[in-house]
Amino acid sequence: MVEPKASKNETASLPSSQSSCFSDALERRQAARELSRVLGSDLPPRSLFERYRPPEHWFFRRDDIGGIHGIDHEARVLIWQELLARLLIKDGMLLDQEALRWAAATHDTQRHADGADIEHGERAAAWVKHRLSHLIPAGTLSLVAYLNTWHVPPDQFAPSPPPELAVFKDADSLDRVRLYDLDPAYLRCAPSQLLTPLAQALFEKSEEKRDQEGYPIFDCVLAAAVDLGLIIVREAEEMGTSTG
Repeated sequence: MVEPKASKNETASLPSSQSSCFSDALERRQAARELSRVLGSDLPPRSLFERYRPPEHWFFRRDDIGGIHGIDHEARVLIWQELLARLLIKDGMLLDQEALRWAAATHDTQRHADGADIEHGERAAAWVKHRLSHLIPAGTLSLVAYLNTWHVPPDQFAPSPPPELAVFKDADSLDRVRLYDLDPAYLRCAPSQLLTPLAQALFEKSEEKRDQEGYPIFDCVLAAAVDLGLIIVREAEEMGTSTG
């Protein structure tokens, strides 16, 4: 069933605040439909993200895992890097997806503060090498450490930046909506513009899932992403949920 489009007269007759909300919602639906059209069956499954779920003990500040640089933020960056990488791979780019996923799961774990903690990336890089070398192959591990280190400084300071750095920094930037500080003009990868209208929606819905529906951290983000059509639940996952 095709949704009827609102006419200019209909939107013009709404109060400005309602008109803006209507326009934002329409833009989000259009972006979600375009994402589904482009990726099709290559939309990531929910089960993929379980391997990269960051446990509480990974975080230096275990009393703030629900904060602005906590587990939910890592989860949203995990979603955005996955979608952005798949869009770019569709266009022929070669990317180390494992490195991107592990960087998303670990990049802010070693923050000591929410402000200008400029060394948190270097600490996360050292922590990954020390704590996760048994999980991540050596070649990928070095790239995870690189991404963790260089996601903090401005782009021009990164030595010999691989394509994964732009992807990762865009994924991290998309969740700046939680700080009311996302400027799409600073995004580096063209497909990031498709994801921009969905960034606010994922943040708001994941907060709603956690605060109003009682979902645990991390799970609230995955549930929100499913609702928005950003990730899919395969039949086997549904069966496992219903029988588990």
